[in-house]
Amino acid sequence: MEEIGLEEILNQAHLANEASEDSLADYVCQSTFIMREPQKDGTAKTALIQDKTIYFRPPDQEREIFRSVTKKDQVLSPEELAEYQEKADQEARRQDQDEDAADGDSSQKKEGTLAFSASAPWAPEERDHYTFELLEPDTVRGIPAYAVKVTPHEEKENLVDGTAWFHGDLFEVLRLEFQPAKNPRFVKKARVILDFGEVYPGYWLPVEMKMDVTGGFLFIKKSFQMHQTWRDYRVNTGLPDSLFLEIE
Repeated sequence: MEEIGLEEILNQAHLANEASEDSLADYVCQSTFIMREPQKDGTAKTALIQDKTIYFRPPDQEREIFRSVTKKDQVLSPEELAEYQEKADQEARRQDQDEDAADGDSSQKKEGTLAFSASAPWAPEERDHYTFELLEPDTVRGIPAYAVKVTPHEEKENLVDGTAWFHGDLFEVLRLEFQPAKNPRFVKKARVILDFGEVYPGYWLPVEMKMDVTGGFLFIKKSFQMHQTWRDYRVNTGLPDSLFLEIE
C-alpha cells in the first residue's frame, strides 16, 4: 500500500465514489433485517425479522418487497404479509412526500430520525464541515486500508462523527463507523458500523450494517440492536418505472 498524504486519499476516495455513481443505473439485491431488544439479563430478544428484495435506482428511488416477516416469533400469514407490505408502501410514500416538502424548505426535518447529509464527508462540498486525521494503516476483512478519523466542526444532526476505512489500492470505502454529531430528539445514542464489499466487478455496495440505538422519553428508555445484510446483487438490470411507488 502506497504511502500518500491525507488530501490525496480524500481526493481519490471522492473520485472512486463519483465513478461508481456515474456507472450505476440500478441494482437488485436480497436483504435480511433483524431487530433485537437487549434484556436485563444481558441477552437480546428478537423482535423482528424481515427477508426482502430491494430494488434501487439512483439517486433515491427504492422499493422493498417483503418475502417473509417474523414479528415476536410469529411468522406472518400471506394475508398478514400483504397488509404489512401495504403499510410499508404507505409509509414510504409519506416519507417521500416529507422529503419533497423539506427540499423546498430546508428548515423542515422530521424529529427523532437519523438524517445524514446525502454526500460523503470527503466530498469537496462537505469537507469544510469536518476535520480529517490520517490514522495508522489498518486492515478490513484482510484488505490493507487507509483509516481516516472524521470530526465535525459543529454539533448538527446531519453531520457524522467517526472513522472511515478506504481500500489501500482502489480507495473504495470498506467500512464506516460513525454516530451523529448531534443526536436527534428522543435518541440518546446511535452507533452505526457499515461494511462495503465488491458485490459485482467494479461495484462496491453495502454488505452488512450493525446499529445500536437507545432512545428515551421522560422515564421510558428503549434500546435496539439492528443487523442488516445485503447479498445476491444484480447491477444495471434496467428496472422498470412500475416497480417504484408513485407519490400520491
